[in-house]
Amino acid sequence: MSGPESAKRVKKECSYGEKCFRLNPIHFREYSHRHLESILDAYSGSGEYCIPDNLCHQQHMIKEQLEVIVEKKLYEPVKEGSSTSTSTNAEQNRTQSTRITANESSMQQSKTNVRNNEEVAKSKHEKLSKVDDNQVNRNNIKGNSRSTDKTEAKSSNKKGTDYRPVVEPTRRAENFLKVVLPRGNMAAKHAVSAPYHIFYTTISDAKETHHQPYSITFLEILDRSLGELKCSLQINFMVELGWLLAQYYFAGYSEKRLTILYGEDGPELRTINQKKPHVDAHRVNMGSPFGKHHTKMMLLCYEDGSLRVVISTANLYIDDWENRTQGLWFSPNCPELPPEAMPFEGESPTGFKKSLLRYLNHYQMPQLAYYLERVKRCDFSHINVFLVASAPGSHFDMDWGMTRVGSLLRQHCCIPPSENSKWPLVAQASSIGSYGNDPKLWLTGDFLHHFTKIKNHPQMLSAPAELKLVYPSLENVQKSLDGLLGGGCLPYAAAAHSKQTWLTSFLYQWRATCSHRDRAMPHIKSYTRTSLDNKMAAYYLLTSGNISKAAWGSINKGNSALRIMSYEAGVLFLPKFVINEDLFPLSPGAKNRLIIPYDIPPTKYSSDMSPWVFDYLS
Repeated sequence: MSGPESAKRVKKECSYGEKCFRLNPIHFREYSHRHLESILDAYSGSGEYCIPDNLCHQQHMIKEQLEVIVEKKLYEPVKEGSSTSTSTNAEQNRTQSTRITANESSMQQSKTNVRNNEEVAKSKHEKLSKVDDNQVNRNNIKGNSRSTDKTEAKSSNKKGTDYRPVVEPTRRAENFLKVVLPRGNMAAKHAVSAPYHIFYTTISDAKETHHQPYSITFLEILDRSLGELKCSLQINFMVELGWLLAQYYFAGYSEKRLTILYGEDGPELRTINQKKPHVDAHRVNMGSPFGKHHTKMMLLCYEDGSLRVVISTANLYIDDWENRTQGLWFSPNCPELPPEAMPFEGESPTGFKKSLLRYLNHYQMPQLAYYLERVKRCDFSHINVFLVASAPGSHFDMDWGMTRVGSLLRQHCCIPPSENSKWPLVAQASSIGSYGNDPKLWLTGDFLHHFTKIKNHPQMLSAPAELKLVYPSLENVQKSLDGLLGGGCLPYAAAAHSKQTWLTSFLYQWRATCSHRDRAMPHIKSYTRTSLDNKMAAYYLLTSGNISKAAWGSINKGNSALRIMSYEAGVLFLPKFVINEDLFPLSPGAKNRLIIPYDIPPTKYSSDMSPWVFDYLS
C-alpha cells in the first residue's frame, strides 16, 4: 500500500516512541509516531518544521524522518479545527517549540563566537595558561567576531540552516600546547599509515617521537585535511572539559556540535550545555561499583556525509596526551552510501559496521540516535579490523569480551598447531586486576584459554602457552620522564598485590627503546602472540581493556554466561584481513611491518624488582 491510502491505514504505535531513529519508509508505513505526527499537524506547509524543545537534541534526525514521511505521503496531517487529540498536541507544539531558521542560527552562532573567546581562557587547564590574556587585544577579538559573523551568514545560506561554520582561532595553539605539528598534513600521514592505520601518541618530552610517521597529537585528529567536521561523538572515561574544548577551538571547530559520553563525574560536564548549547555531555551510570565506563572511542562526522572512527586508549585530558604511551586506530574515511542503499549495506569483511551498531545500541540512549543513523548510512566495506567490545551484563553469545576474542581467533588465527604452546601470549596493560590466590582461577584459566585459541586445533590436545605480563616495575616508573608522577596512570594497589604475590613470576618490564618511549609510562593496553624467533606475530589487539575480569568477563560455571562489568572497546588485527598473509612481520625494514611500541621480546623482572603500585604516590 502506498500514497494517500497508506495514511488511512490503522497503524501500530512504534514501541520506541521519541527514541525511534528509523528512516526506512516501510517502518513509517507500518507504525505511527505521535511526536512526528504532531509536528506535521502544526506544519504550515512552508518554511522550517517546529521541533519541540525536548527534542532539539534530535532535530537533525527528526527533520530527515519528517522528510521521508512527507515525500512518501505516509501521513495525512489533521486539518485545523479538528477535535482530535493530535490537533491538540499540534497546538501545544506551536506554543512550546523553537522555530529553527537560518537567521536565528546565524544570530546564535554570532553570540556564541564572542562568548567562545572568553570561555576558552576560563576553562583551560592550568598547564595551558602560559599566555598572558593581556596580550590579546579585545577590540581585535570583537572585530574578528563581526567579520566571522558575515562569513557564517554566507556559509549558512550555502550549506543549509543546520550548518555550523569553521571559526578560526584568535590565539596560537603553540602558546598553549607543547607539541603542535604543521597543519594540513594529516590526510597524507594517514594514507601512509595503511594498511594498519595504527598511531601512538607523541611524547612531549621525547623529541624523537615528534616527527615519527606513526606518532600523532590530538589536534591532528581534527586536522581539516581529513574533511570539514560537521559534528562528533566522544565516548570516554575521564574528560577534562577545558582541555578538550581547547583542542576543538584551535582546530576551528569551537561551534561544531559535540556529544560526550563519560564515566568519571565532573561538575563542569553536568552544566556545559547551559554555557555552550552545542555541547551535550551525558554520564553513563554503571550497575556495579566495580564496573567502569572505560571505552575510548570517537565518531567524527564530516560535512560530506562521511565519517571516521577512532578507537583509543587515552582519556580526554592533558596528562594522557603528553608523556604517556597511548595507542589508537584511526579508521579510513567511510563515505556516505547512496540514498537508495539499505542500512545493512556497506558492511566490511570483518563485520565492523554491525559490531559498532551493536555496541552503540547497548547504551539505549536517544542522544546517540543521530550517530547510529550516520553509521547505518556509511560504507564500511574497506575496514580491515574487527571491533572487540565489552558491555555490562550477562552474555550468552560470543559477541563480547574474551569470548569474542576467542571466537575470532578460533576462526582466523594461523599459528601452526605443532607450535601453539611455544608462542607466548604477551599481555600488556596499565592496570592489573585481582585474580585470587591461584592463577588458574582466571588468569591462566579462562583468560589465557580464550586469548590463545587458534584455527582448527582443539586446545586440550596441547600444553598451554606461556603468559608474559608487561607492566612497569617501580624502577621503570622512577626513571620515567615524570618521575614517580609517571605512575599516576598505573592504578594497581598494594593491597591487591599482597593477595597475589605469585603474580611477580609472570611480570615483564616496560621497555620501549624501539619507539623512543622507554621513559613514557604506558597507558596503552595491547595483546599479541609472537613467534619463538620474535620475528612474527599472530595477531594484535589494541584496546581500552586492562587485564581484569571487569573488562573481559568471567564465566559463570552454572549457566556458562559471561559476566562483564565494564564498557570497553578495541580493535583486533588479523593478518588475513590486513595484509592477506598468515602472520604479521615484526622485523625492522620488513614489508608491511607491524609496529608494536614496546620491545619484543620483553625483559623479565629481575629478582630484586617489584611491580609499581599506586600507593607509592600517597
